[in-house]
Amino acid sequence: MRVSRVTVAIPTRNRCQWLGGAIESVLAQTYEDFELVVCDNASTDATPDVVRRYDDERVRYVRRPHDVGIVETYNLIFRALESEYFLVLPDDDRIEPDLLARTVPVLDAHPRAGMVHTRFDTIDAAGTVAVRGGDWTNGLTADTVESGHDFIRESMVFSCRVCASTALTRTAALPPGLFDPADFPAVDFGLWLRMALDWDMAFLADSLASYRVHAGSHSAAPGVGQPVRDGYVQGFVLIDGLLELKLRFLAAHAERFPDRPELERLAAAGRRRELLNTARLITLPERKLRATARAVARIARHEPRMLVDVGTLRLLAASVLGRRAVERLRG
Repeated sequence: MRVSRVTVAIPTRNRCQWLGGAIESVLAQTYEDFELVVCDNASTDATPDVVRRYDDERVRYVRRPHDVGIVETYNLIFRALESEYFLVLPDDDRIEPDLLARTVPVLDAHPRAGMVHTRFDTIDAAGTVAVRGGDWTNGLTADTVESGHDFIRESMVFSCRVCASTALTRTAALPPGLFDPADFPAVDFGLWLRMALDWDMAFLADSLASYRVHAGSHSAAPGVGQPVRDGYVQGFVLIDGLLELKLRFLAAHAERFPDRPELERLAAAGRRRELLNTARLITLPERKLRATARAVARIARHEPRMLVDVGTLRLLAASVLGRRAVERLRG
């Protein structure tokens, strides 16, 4: 039996209301050499009925009899891969018809690239577009192939720089260990870091997927995140977990990083940045003084040193002066 060049896998559990949209977005691809595997982690809703609607030879349905959890669901997908490239699409997201047609040639043209990801639109639970053309790279404005070290360095400063729903990945680039439960909830972040030890990471500046933000997502779990219009306000569990993950990664591969002290400093600065960003996001759009003071008190209870952070003082000053006054001063 011939193996397709690309496997698109949709892990799903009790998301029948969105699963059909994800499947249809894959079947609408202009690139044709792919297999779609719907991996049902013991759903108890109408998921099997949804999958049965698609009488297409490219669709294969795999159902687990018991809930094995999100980490093992992904690892079972990874271990079963036979194709050259793969994309794992969450059941609540969608990809544009030309995503595979645009990303496959990138990996073909750059044999040292382990993965290529793209910009994306953010949609709400109803599918309405909230933000167009977003990305998490924090600086890339054009098609780029980053060296692994550059990707890792930037990842020390920021949270995950990849929207996994857009990421076409080279199967040979999967690192040993796959999703590491120790990295939970940021298991994809840990995977990208370990992949970047030996591979470059490519980026396309066009928006080729829709990323859904809603209260029932894994990113909105307690302590992990809180949905806002264009994403999630990170919770303390995730913020602290990311720093621990980064430091653990650098320690495990210390011989690869002669600049390890600098990278550790960037990781600590990244944690402070995310704590401050939490305060910023939960005070929008008014950013009144009382709400800002409550937000600052919240992060200070978690990390007292944030009270003397320059960014915290600026945030408080902006609330005292008002947005218009701050804009005039900047002008």
